[in-house]
Amino acid sequence: MEIRFIVFTGPKKEPAELNFGSGLNLIYGPSNTGKSSVLDAIDFMLGREDRPIKEIPEHEGYNQLYLGVEFPDSEKYTFVRSIDGGDFECFEGLHKRRPKGQESTVLRPKTETKKIKSISTFILEKLDLYGKKLKKNADNGLVSLTLRNSLSLSIVTETDIQKEASPYISTQYTKKTEHKSRLKFMLTGADDSALLPAEVEKKRLSRTAKIDILEELIAEQEEIIDSVISEEKTIEDLKEQEEKLAETIKNERSVLDANEEQYNLFISDRGRIRGELEKNNERLSEISEMLVRFELLESQYSSDMSRLDNIAETGVLLAALPSDICPLCGGDTAELKSHEGCEGNIGEIVSAASSEKKKLEKLSLDLVDTMKKLRVESGVIEERIPDISEELSSVVRKISDLNPELSSQRARYSELFSIKANVDRSIEQYEQLNALKRKKEELEKEAPEKVGSGKDDTERTLPTSALFKLSKEVKALLKGWSVPNSDDVHFDKETGDFVISGKNRVSNGKGHRAITHAAATLGLMKYTEDNGLPHLGFAIIDSPLLAYEEPENEADDLNGTDVNVRFFDSLCQWKTRQIIVFENKKSIPSKYSSGEQVVEFTKSNAGRYGFFPRISP
Repeated sequence: MEIRFIVFTGPKKEPAELNFGSGLNLIYGPSNTGKSSVLDAIDFMLGREDRPIKEIPEHEGYNQLYLGVEFPDSEKYTFVRSIDGGDFECFEGLHKRRPKGQESTVLRPKTETKKIKSISTFILEKLDLYGKKLKKNADNGLVSLTLRNSLSLSIVTETDIQKEASPYISTQYTKKTEHKSRLKFMLTGADDSALLPAEVEKKRLSRTAKIDILEELIAEQEEIIDSVISEEKTIEDLKEQEEKLAETIKNERSVLDANEEQYNLFISDRGRIRGELEKNNERLSEISEMLVRFELLESQYSSDMSRLDNIAETGVLLAALPSDICPLCGGDTAELKSHEGCEGNIGEIVSAASSEKKKLEKLSLDLVDTMKKLRVESGVIEERIPDISEELSSVVRKISDLNPELSSQRARYSELFSIKANVDRSIEQYEQLNALKRKKEELEKEAPEKVGSGKDDTERTLPTSALFKLSKEVKALLKGWSVPNSDDVHFDKETGDFVISGKNRVSNGKGHRAITHAAATLGLMKYTEDNGLPHLGFAIIDSPLLAYEEPENEADDLNGTDVNVRFFDSLCQWKTRQIIVFENKKSIPSKYSSGEQVVEFTKSNAGRYGFFPRISP
């Protein structure tokens, strides 16, 4: 099987993708350019379920992953999965976006059902590796060969490549037998399907079964702890950190509560002052409106009083005229008949006008007094409004000054709470692990001693002849790369690792461990290819030339040698298997700084910035 591409997609994001061909694929550049994200995503897309994609800011906006693969018979498939995990969709052919008109096949990450296969089953069936069994303990208990328990022989992370551990066999006691059986299967093509459980008492078998289950649970728990907790941290360290975090959170909460209380007071003051300002503005508007109306009314009063004065004056003048002719109707006052219909009485009219004028004068005086009071009130309000506005501005400034500090404190408090939650989960995982180990110890004390076979399990599991040939392959690679002190290489069954020029491989510096781990991984793939034996068909190796970047000591330093040139020369000639190498820039010789299937992440505006498109500031 070979990987053809890995793509991150999102509804409003430019896809982040890398394409791979047969033979050597080189991806290099400085740290924090997405190299580790590519490897993490490939591993995630090959059925990882125990932990999600490692979250980084560049993932924001992406929601799906596409992995294109090609099998030996040229069958091509694309696996699609949510970045948050869950089931896979499988499409025939290679697609970097969802193909139209083609229905997908659903694949489970791990546990399959009668109707739905797992991705492991799907891939292993294509590679004719499905159904193979591996021995997992001294009682001939068996475990299925899966994609997940095979990947460590094909995918080597930067952490694994420099570990003081065998490239093939785990240091975990519960995994040693299984990994030896896996190596034997790779070296011979024969699995352990024919093994029958050892004859033991029924009671002991029950206890052993329980112990085996506990061992699996312990191994899974240890893997989870290794993946999320730094190796240097013990449960005591975590508990100490949890206590410190609790005290820090308590102090932060106290400061945050005080600032929150002050902030709420400011908000309350702002609301109160705004209300007061609005009330005064509304009152000022009401007074202005009333004054306009009252001025009109005053004008009307003045007009009416002038009219009444005219009536009174006219009445006086009319009364002074001769009385034989009525000034109102024009009739002869002596003739009763002609003056009969006139109701006019000038004296009464004058009196009524004078009375009405007095009423209007009183109303006018009251109106003037009211208007005077309103103008005084208006003046007081106009003087008060600037003070209220200034008070409001002061409170708003205080809120603006406090808001960033409060936001920062809230974020810091949330971050501390999140860290504490992670620490609490880590402590809980350690406690679960310890509980499982205690239960296992209790069962082991109850169980009778196992009957020895008279032969060491390693001696019976690993074939000497095949290991000799494997050692020759590893030696040929190291010699071809001109790695110093690699004249003699042999596999030590007891340690499950190579001895190179009389020295255990793990006893060397991390740079030497990295290049020799790469040789062990590639040597096994070469051996299986040359002998027609099972293998996934690809190798992904992160930082094999670590000795150029971070040598542990002078003996570990490969700077000044041509090991890197010879390393890539050798891999370039190997066209029949896919090899994907992730490296740092310092390790890359100029000869391989560019070319076909070579991708450089520059972390600059020149060339390709990184795996993810650069986010504009």
